[in-house]
Amino acid sequence: MRYLATVAAALAFAATAFAQPNEIRIGLLYPTSGAAAKSGTETLEGIKLAYDIVNGSYDIPLPFAKTAGLPNKGGIKIRLIIEDHGGRPERGQAIAERMITQEKVHLIQGAFHSAVAAPASQVAEKYGIPFVTGSSEAPTLTERGFKTFFSVTPTTEDIARDFFTFLDDLRKEKGVPMKNLSVMHVNDNWGSSLAKAAEGNYKKYGFDKLTTISYPVQTADLRSEVLRLKSDAPDILLQASFDADAILAVRTYQALGFAPKAILAMGASFATPDFMKALGKNADHAFSHTKFDPTLIEKRRASGAVNKLFEARTGRSLWDAPAREFTAALVIADALNRAKSLSPDDIIQALRETNVDGADTIAPYKGIKFNEKGQNVLATGLITQIHDGKHHPVWPKDLAAKAVVFPAPGWDKR
Repeated sequence: MRYLATVAAALAFAATAFAQPNEIRIGLLYPTSGAAAKSGTETLEGIKLAYDIVNGSYDIPLPFAKTAGLPNKGGIKIRLIIEDHGGRPERGQAIAERMITQEKVHLIQGAFHSAVAAPASQVAEKYGIPFVTGSSEAPTLTERGFKTFFSVTPTTEDIARDFFTFLDDLRKEKGVPMKNLSVMHVNDNWGSSLAKAAEGNYKKYGFDKLTTISYPVQTADLRSEVLRLKSDAPDILLQASFDADAILAVRTYQALGFAPKAILAMGASFATPDFMKALGKNADHAFSHTKFDPTLIEKRRASGAVNKLFEARTGRSLWDAPAREFTAALVIADALNRAKSLSPDDIIQALRETNVDGADTIAPYKGIKFNEKGQNVLATGLITQIHDGKHHPVWPKDLAAKAVVFPAPGWDKR
């Protein structure tokens, strides 16, 4: 009976919430406070830019840029309802409930943190409201059997696959032995998913030993964790960290003399301009899995113009997370434009039928096409290495802009 009552409530909600709208309401759920505040704020700017392009008229070679509003919907505009979840899952869940029941959003986009996306999208599933992410990477998000959840971004498993393929190529090219592997990660479902993916792959790719070290989401001291890393003496370190702890970790590596042959980071904080600004030369030689780089301006015809608009807003070049969520926003606009109506079921059906060519995005993805689980099966990335305060693509080879430096020089030689 409780289940039937829930279904009836959801149907009644949908029937009243989406009748003849004069605007499309999208809830944006991102961190503008907490450990990832800077990244979250800049990611929001990328998303707002995307919807400004959809709502306005811009001379940019992107879908919906030259027409104001959604053409198949009579030029209807998108209104954004923005909330800060601060990296707290329970807050994200409460915000999603309020966005759906009070703000009557047609769709939610979020949430940067996979640990927030999980409970927030569970609320969306309860009400039958579509939830789209462009940056939450935990593969468990699309393994729950949800009908309303869609992920445009590569998952942690995709990223781990790229890491191991890259390291295998590097081993063959450089002839440097790599036997011991460690994973350092924030202890949430995103960070833990990197450790799990490494556990499933390390032997297959020629590593003999794996150690995993986690730390709390809110931490001010990583000395004990880094001393454990130093004792394990891995050849390669894989890392999943947010803004403040990524910087803290590298400073602690230097202070305690922990210097692996390479650090490979899940994009996120290692890809931010603030990471390089804070660490200077000590940021050099770190590898990052990313989904945007300025060299893509030559590969994606709209990237240059979008990058200039982003710079005008933020004073910074476009980078990984804002570019990914910008891409997700245009995927959402495409689905809304194609949907038979603005009912949740029709929007969800349009998302399922998405088939966007990579050339119509600013991302390195081959395109956007969702499988039955809601995962983009055409999502790809590239690996960059920091040199002189800038990211340079080094893999795949056809996108490489600089030669790989490996092994990394010691801290005293930078």
